[in-house]
Amino acid sequence: MTDAKTRSDRIRDKIDASGETLRAPGQPNLPDAYPPESYRSLAGEYPWLAIAAGAGAGLLLGAMLPRSFGGKLGRRALAVATVAGELGLALSRQARDAASEAASEGLDYADEKTAPIRARASRMAGSAGDQARDAGVAIIELASRVAKLRR
Repeated sequence: MTDAKTRSDRIRDKIDASGETLRAPGQPNLPDAYPPESYRSLAGEYPWLAIAAGAGAGLLLGAMLPRSFGGKLGRRALAVATVAGELGLALSRQARDAASEAASEGLDYADEKTAPIRARASRMAGSAGDQARDAGVAIIELASRVAKLRR
């Protein structure tokens, strides 16, 4: 039993020592234990690496293509980019209109659902005002009676 206890104590001491070593300031950052599973997660973890790889691939392909092919390809790419831009603009307008309509419907819904609460609050405020006025009048009458009795 004591042999097992001493072994567990040694293991616990080793774990504690490793933890202290890792928590010590000035330790180099260790690489991730698990590499990214897909290119998308790789780009999410290292966005500047993805940008640099894309720029490098573009430069390499641009250097490999002949000039005449690049001119035709450039015109086609410009046409496709223009169409994509117009499509994006149209989709953003639709999204803006849908969001505006949804916001308007939400405000109408909130107005409809809070109308009874607002009416009740207004009645209560009016009632509280009437009660305060009545209390004020009663205090004035009582004060005038006390003043008459003192004379």
